Amino acid sequence: MPGLTYPFVFECESCGTQATVTRAEARDLYPNPDSLTAVDEVLEQKKGWTQGARGAYCPDCIEARD
Repeated sequence: MPGLTYPFVFECESCGTQATVTRAEARDLYPNPDSLTAVDEVLEQKKGWTQGARGAYCPDCIEARD
């Protein structure tokens, strides 16, 4: 099975800020960097973003919603 194509770039649904997840970040945080779970874990744990059904949100927009 071929691996995922890195880097992944996410854009905040509220403000347009972007976050990039690299293979090295995924490998450091998750045992299998070729898993979409690895990408999600980096975005949430390392970058502080939240994902929902409507998209991803940066830490600044998450705080503004609270």
